[in-house]
Amino acid sequence: MGGKASVAGLVMWPAVMFGIYHSVILPLVLVEMSEKGHSFFGAIDMTSLVMVSLGITLANIVRPRSSGERALAASGASINFFFGTFVEAAYPFMFADKRVFASALAAATVGGAVVGITGSEATAYLPAFVAPFVSTNALGLTLAMVAAAGTAFILTLLSNISASRKLTGGRA
Repeated sequence: MGGKASVAGLVMWPAVMFGIYHSVILPLVLVEMSEKGHSFFGAIDMTSLVMVSLGITLANIVRPRSSGERALAASGASINFFFGTFVEAAYPFMFADKRVFASALAAATVGGAVVGITGSEATAYLPAFVAPFVSTNALGLTLAMVAAAGTAFILTLLSNISASRKLTGGRA
């Protein structure tokens, strides 16, 4: 299941950006939830979109590429963490640097893989600190969330450090 789930994680960002999420994936979440009370795609949403966006925005709080990005990242991170939505907060950072975009895809794949390996199902649109407790596997979903956010955070931070060094002629 880890392989299929990693692919599900990978395709989430393109699905959101090209309008497929709301027309295909969200209805799948709703159907699964109406039948079982939890959803595979809900867990994929939480890990591969919300937590990846959180990781990207947190990295831009710690090490923004420019001074104005910290405030933008802070508002997005707080909404993602406390409300489990607003993945679009990562867009400015993803579209400004293809490495951050690639980081989002990689982190989403990692999160999806952990969801699949642990067999976690959950719901989307809940605060990040609540989601594991309404999932089928609290530890598994927590691991997937931390893996996705951590991967996005580290890769985005490295990208921002690299970009800063280029701008300052090698000095970070």
